[in-house]
Amino acid sequence: MIKSIWHIADEPTAEFVRDLVATPRIAQLVLWRHQLASPEAIRDFLEPEYSHLADPFLFKQMHVATDRIIKAITEHEPITVYGDYDADGVTSTAVVVEALRALGANVSWYLPERLSEGYGLNVQAMKSFAEQGTKVLVTVDCGTSNVEEINTAKSLGLDVIVLDHHHQPAELPPADAIINPVFPKETYPFRGLSSAGVAFALVRALVIATNNGEKIGKPQTPGWEKWLLDLVAISTVADMMPLHGENRILVRFGLMVLRKTKRPGIRALFAVMGSQLDRADEHTIGYHLAPRINAAGRLHHASLALELLLSTDPAIAQQLAEQLQGINQDRQQLTEMATAEALEQVEVSPHPAAATAFAPHWSPGILGLVAGRLADRLWRPVLVMSENDGEIIGSGRSVPGVNIMSVMDDGREFFLRYGGHPGACGFTLVSPDKREAFEGWFRERMAKEWEPSASTKTLELVGRAALQDFSPDALDFLDQLGPYGMENIRPLFAIEKARVQRVDAVGSDGQHIRLTISDGNESRQCIGFRFGTRRNEFPIGEHIDLAVEATWNIWQGRKQPQLRIIDVRPHV
Repeated sequence: MIKSIWHIADEPTAEFVRDLVATPRIAQLVLWRHQLASPEAIRDFLEPEYSHLADPFLFKQMHVATDRIIKAITEHEPITVYGDYDADGVTSTAVVVEALRALGANVSWYLPERLSEGYGLNVQAMKSFAEQGTKVLVTVDCGTSNVEEINTAKSLGLDVIVLDHHHQPAELPPADAIINPVFPKETYPFRGLSSAGVAFALVRALVIATNNGEKIGKPQTPGWEKWLLDLVAISTVADMMPLHGENRILVRFGLMVLRKTKRPGIRALFAVMGSQLDRADEHTIGYHLAPRINAAGRLHHASLALELLLSTDPAIAQQLAEQLQGINQDRQQLTEMATAEALEQVEVSPHPAAATAFAPHWSPGILGLVAGRLADRLWRPVLVMSENDGEIIGSGRSVPGVNIMSVMDDGREFFLRYGGHPGACGFTLVSPDKREAFEGWFRERMAKEWEPSASTKTLELVGRAALQDFSPDALDFLDQLGPYGMENIRPLFAIEKARVQRVDAVGSDGQHIRLTISDGNESRQCIGFRFGTRRNEFPIGEHIDLAVEATWNIWQGRKQPQLRIIDVRPHV
C-alpha cells in the first residue's frame, strides 16, 4: 500500500473571511486556496463570461488558416479533416467537420486505424487524399511532428493546416499554417487548450471572418457555434487539460450545452448508459462519456464514435450507441484481466523506481489504461507492452515529478517510433528482440532520477472541517466552484478525531465500505470505494482522521450530501 502524506492548508486569515461570513465554511477554505476574497473576484470565478475568450486571431497564423479555408469553401474545393482515434481527436474532428458543413464546405473526414496506421499522419493516406481530389487538408490533434507526411502532401498539391496542441519538435513540417498554443513563440494568451479547444478557436475565427457565414452566402444565427461546446467540453475533460483560464469557460458553457444537446448520438449514449442528461457534469464526461468514445478506437475503429457524434438520425444513433456500449463493456473486461496479470508480473520482481510488464495477448488498445492503473497503484512510472503483427508496442504512464518523455528521448535508439507527453507515452520498439534490453535500460534510467520520497503520494487538503460543515448549501456552493479537473481538483477536507461507529461491506464482492462516524456533535455516513481490503484501518470505537471529498448522492430521486473517503490514518 502506497503511503500518503497529508498537506493541510493553513486556515484563512480573519481579514480574508471578514467579508465572507455568509459563505459556508468549506467554501471559504476553497476560496482561500484560490485567493478569491473580493465580491468581484468571486463573481468572475463563479460566473465566467463567454466573451472573456481571447481573440482567435491572436494565433500567429490564424489569418492564413481562415483565408485558405474560406477560399476552399467559395471555390467548392474538397477539404479533408484528418483526426486522431482518441476522444480529443474524435471530438476535434467533429467540431471542424460540423462547422465547415454549416458554412457550406465540401468536407470529408478521416480517422486512422490504431494498429495498422498508428498515431498521426501517414504517407499512404496523403496519396489517397490527393487521388480523391482533396485540395485542403486540416489535421486535428496531430500533424505537428509529421514532417515527411506533410512534405508528401505538399508535393501532391495539398495545402495543409495543422490544428494541434502537442509540443514543438526540433523540425517543423512545411504546413501552410500551424495553430498550436503550446509553441513557445505563439502569441495566443492561453496555452492549455485541448485539440478541440484549438479547433473551436478556428471556428470562432471563421465566424468573425465570414460574419457568421453571411459573407460566403451561408448566414448562420449569431451564437450558432456555441452548440459545438458540448464536444469541446468532452475533449477538454477527456484529455485532462487544466481546468482554469479559457478551459474553465469552455467546459462550464460546454456542460450547459451538453445537458440540452441537440445530438441524437449523445442522447442515445446517455440512454444506454442509464445516466441523466440534465445532470451531466465533468465526472460524467471523465468516467462515462469519454471512456465509451475512447473504447471505439481502442478495440474497434474510432469512426464508430465519430459517426455517433455527427449522426442526425435518432435510429442510427441508437444503433451506434448500443455498439459503443458493448465495446466499452469488452474494454472493461479486458482491462481488468490484463491489469491483474500485469500486477502478478510486477510483484514477482519489484523495482523501486519503475515497473514494466509484457504479454503478447494483451489488446494494444488497453495498454495505456493498464499502465495508468499500475502507475496509480504502485506510484512509479510504468510501461506495459504487447505484440502486434510481429512488433512490440507499448504505452507508459508516469507520476508527478517524473517526465517520462525526457527519459524516452534518452533511449530513442530503442524505438521505431515514439511520442507523448511528460506524463504519458506510446512507442514501438525497433525489434522484438530488444524488449528485455529496453526494459532493463528503462528501469536503470529511472533509478538515476528516482527519489525515495517520490514513492509517497502527497494529498493536498484545503483545510479541516466538521461534519456539520457539509450542508446542502455548502455543497451547492462547491458545485459553483467547478468544473473540477486538472489544476482545479475537487477539494479534499480533513475530518480529524472521528470516532468509528460502524463499518459495513458494500458491493457484491464487498470491495467497498460504508462507514458511520461521529465527531462528537453529529454522526454521518461516508462511502469508501475500493476500501474493502483496508477494513482493518477502521476499528470500531477508535478515533481516525479522514481525507474526504464532498459530493452529492442521488438515489431514487433523493439528493443528499455524501462524503467520499480518499484516505484514512489513525488519529494521534
